[in-house]
Amino acid sequence: MKKRTKLLWTGALVLSLAGCSSASSGGTDSPNVLNLSKENDVITLDSTLATDGMSFEVINMMIEGLETTDENGDIVPALAESYDVSEDGLTYTFHLRDASWSNGDPVTAADFEYAWKDAASDPTSDYAYIFGPDGACIKGASEVMGNPENKDALGVKAEDEKTFVVELERRTPYFVSLTTFPPFYPVNEKFAEEQGDQYGLSADNLLACGPFQLVDWTKGNSLKLEKNDSYWGKDDVALDEINIAIVPEPSSAALAFENGSTDYARLNSSLVDKYKDNEAYKSVLGSFLWYLQYNFDNPDLQNENLRKALAYAVDRDDLTQNVLKDGSIAAEGFVTRQLSNGPDGKDYRETADGYFLERGEDSDKIAQEAFEQAKKELGKDEITLRFLFEPSDPSKSAAEFMQSEFAKLDGLNIEMVSQEKNVRLKSQQNGDFDLVLTRWGPDYADPTTYLNVLLPGGSFNFGKYDSQAYKEALDEAANASSDEARWQALQKAEKIAMDDIAVAPIFQTGASDLLNPKVKHLVDNPVGVPFVYKYVTIEQ
Repeated sequence: MKKRTKLLWTGALVLSLAGCSSASSGGTDSPNVLNLSKENDVITLDSTLATDGMSFEVINMMIEGLETTDENGDIVPALAESYDVSEDGLTYTFHLRDASWSNGDPVTAADFEYAWKDAASDPTSDYAYIFGPDGACIKGASEVMGNPENKDALGVKAEDEKTFVVELERRTPYFVSLTTFPPFYPVNEKFAEEQGDQYGLSADNLLACGPFQLVDWTKGNSLKLEKNDSYWGKDDVALDEINIAIVPEPSSAALAFENGSTDYARLNSSLVDKYKDNEAYKSVLGSFLWYLQYNFDNPDLQNENLRKALAYAVDRDDLTQNVLKDGSIAAEGFVTRQLSNGPDGKDYRETADGYFLERGEDSDKIAQEAFEQAKKELGKDEITLRFLFEPSDPSKSAAEFMQSEFAKLDGLNIEMVSQEKNVRLKSQQNGDFDLVLTRWGPDYADPTTYLNVLLPGGSFNFGKYDSQAYKEALDEAANASSDEARWQALQKAEKIAMDDIAVAPIFQTGASDLLNPKVKHLVDNPVGVPFVYKYVTIEQ
């Protein structure tokens, strides 16, 4: 196993951008060159350690998994030409195509075995859990997690150079979709071990087997990728070059778009009204769920009426429509819209209950009555809570709005605590919060990608919600005899958590962007890797 250096994002340099024009169609003047402005730098290109969306985007440009997504978001073959599934649904046998790394080495089944065992067993890997019962359900994953000495117990095996076999503990309907996600990508063992703790941290210490190859990375400033001539599907890749500028301020990115130096810029709420009539403006429903997490170690927050008061105090429609204004929508539960369809072909949220949806006077009344009851039950006239949030949008705008809503509860004192994301996450891990506005993005297209977060003892259950009934409902789903029974058990589990007010879902993100109209076939994924650039063409 290669040595590991755990990295946290600490910020980026702002590029100096000059010039402006009233019209805007983006920055592509050269054929087959795409220029992007992104808020955050890549943290690591080690697919076994990466956890953030920007790192996932660039890793996906360079490396493929067994499967990938097409332009419609459907799962299609990538490094595996095909796969077989055993009759009991527990064994998957993948058959690899002829493909090579950028150094000329063939991509083999051993590259997958090495990578999966490494990611699942490394104590510093935040995504080790996804190989186990809360994710892929791979045989032996529970005993492997965090234990490198036990890594060979993981149920994966390279039978020969082109045959990769995976054994599961139980039937997992979404398993194949997970293979499109970076933690399940291959790693060239010999090369990675030679790089040691520098693997994935520069253009020189990473190999590509995907559409593009990283040729330059100036930390906090820019990345440059070129078409990978050794990629098996190179004939279907139209772009010759991708340039990424790290521009933390949305206003600077929008200026870069106006002056023609970028083809893509993400907008924040303050810029939406300015650009919403521009032909380059796009607004789509995102997949991240922002929710209020309670710390159950706080005796006051063990009171259900207090949690209920906080959950109902927030007018989610007012927040999304008049504050965020970026396409975000009010959350209806702990599972988002447009995530996955049930056996009946309908979106999960279409057939599931909605929660905390009362608006206006009804919501205010429910919140105030619950708060008065909470004070009575706790024997207090006043309650003080520390509210943790990030100082960047949309968290900052949402948290400040929520603070104003909480102020309507007579006797509630809210202390606002602003922390950068990496510090905020550490505070959550340490239980150093009362309330926190946090988010979760789906790793795969199934409700369990959200619901597993609230399992007792879960890696991201920082609020310490603990319900045996909830666990039993998810166990029921895992062992269901039919797809219909599984779906019903999943909705049952969500209802238990929402009735317990384990957390309070607030909003599902929207995304407002400027995209050069000449750029076609950019895939915007609701789950997993945010953007896929393999299919992009530029209209001349």
